[in-house]
Amino acid sequence: MGIIQAKSNVYESSASLFTKEELEKITKLFYAICGTSNATAVTIEQLEQHVSKYLTSPYILRLHDEMANVLSRKPRQNAQVSYQAFVVNLTHLLKGNLQQRGHIVRRLATENRVTTSSEEMISLIEEFINGYIVAVENSPEYTSWSIGTTHESNKKFAQVLLQDLFHKEHKYTDHAPEHQLSYIPAQHFDEEAIEDWLAKTPLIEHMMNTVFRAIFPVVDRIDQGFAFCTPTIPLCTGALWEQQETLLNIPSLLLLNHNLPVELRSQWKMLFSTSCHGESFSTLMKNVVQKGPTVVIVRDKDNYVFGGFASVSWEIRSDFSGNSRCFLFSLSPNMCTYTPSGLNENYMYMNINKQTLPNGLGFGGQLNHFGVWINSTFDMGHSRAMPLCTTYNSPQLTAKQEFGIDKIEIWGVGPSAEDTANGKVCFIFFSSN
Repeated sequence: MGIIQAKSNVYESSASLFTKEELEKITKLFYAICGTSNATAVTIEQLEQHVSKYLTSPYILRLHDEMANVLSRKPRQNAQVSYQAFVVNLTHLLKGNLQQRGHIVRRLATENRVTTSSEEMISLIEEFINGYIVAVENSPEYTSWSIGTTHESNKKFAQVLLQDLFHKEHKYTDHAPEHQLSYIPAQHFDEEAIEDWLAKTPLIEHMMNTVFRAIFPVVDRIDQGFAFCTPTIPLCTGALWEQQETLLNIPSLLLLNHNLPVELRSQWKMLFSTSCHGESFSTLMKNVVQKGPTVVIVRDKDNYVFGGFASVSWEIRSDFSGNSRCFLFSLSPNMCTYTPSGLNENYMYMNINKQTLPNGLGFGGQLNHFGVWINSTFDMGHSRAMPLCTTYNSPQLTAKQEFGIDKIEIWGVGPSAEDTANGKVCFIFFSSN
C-alpha cells in the first residue's frame, strides 16, 4: 500500500505543475497516441509511430523504457506507459529540473548503465540536432534560409556542445588548444557530470526543449522559459538564394547566433557577398559602414572558413574600435569561438587610402599583425597569431599565415534600425526558474 501511495503522490505532484488546460491537452494526446479513448497504456509500437519523425528507433526504445518505468525506477519492469507514468514523464521532459534532465540524457544515451561514454554522448547530441531541425523546419525563420547540414558537420557541432563535459579545464569559447577540438576522450560520465554540463550549455537545453515540446505539444508557449524566447535560428533577410550560396550551414548558424548578444539574435541580413557584389572593397565599405553589428565570414583558398563578429558599426578610422562583445571564430576545419582576452582593446579595424597605415579590414592583434586581416585589394589576407592573437587568444585560423581569399560574406545582425525606430521590436524575457 505504501508503494502505491508513493506512486500516487509522485503523480499528483507532477500533475500540479501543469495548468488545467495543459492537463486536458495531455489527456487528449495520451489517447491520440494510443489510438482510442478507452486505452490504459501506450505501447512501444504506438510511441514509435508518434515519435519517429524526431528520434530514431534506438532512442525511442530507451525513451519508452524510461517512460514505462519512471514510477518504479527499475528498467524493463513494465512494458507499457500508464497514464500516470505518462504525466510524470511529461513533467520531467517539459518542465524538469537539472537532475531530471541529467537522468533523461543518461537514459537516452546508453543501455541501462550507470554511466555513458563520450561516443554515446556525441551520438545522442547528433540525434538532438537532427530532431531540432525537424522541429523547426516549418518555422518562418528556418524557411527564410537556404542551408542544410551534413553528418560530419553535425558531429563537429556535437563535439563543440560537449566541450564543457569532455574538457572541463577548457570551454570551447575559452581558448581550448586547437588539437583538443577534435579529440574525443575515452571517458564515462555519470548523471552528476551530465547535470553540471547541462547547466553550462544552454544551447543544448534549448534544443532538447524544442524537440520534446514538438513531440509532446501540450505546454503553453508563454511558459517555455528564457532560452525558448531568444531565437536560435534567426530570420534571414536580404539574401537572393537563387543567385548565391552562403558559407553557413545549420550548425555554424546555430553556433554563431547563440554567441551573439541576445538582442541581436532575431534577424540576420545579407549586406555583402563577393558572389553577388564582386571583389570590391569600396562596395564592401558602402554596404557595411554605419550599418550596425556584423558577422564577417571568410573562406580562403585552402577551404578554411573563419571570421569575426563586429559588435559595433564599422567606420573608417586610423585606430581600432569595438568592444569586449566582439569575438573571432573558426567554422572549418575546426569549429570554435574565441572571446577577448582582456590584454588589449584592439577589437576591429577598417581603413582605406592611407599610405602609412594598413588598408583593409581586420580583427585583433596589432597593426600589420591581425588575428584576421582582409587586404583592401581583396587578393590576400593574413592570420598572424603565433603563438596566439593577443586580443582574442585565438590561434592562427588558417593553414598558412598569408592566405588567398576565395569568398567573403558579411551579415548585419539584429533588428534593423528602421524597425527599432518604429517600435516594431520588443524583447520579452522570462525566468527559467
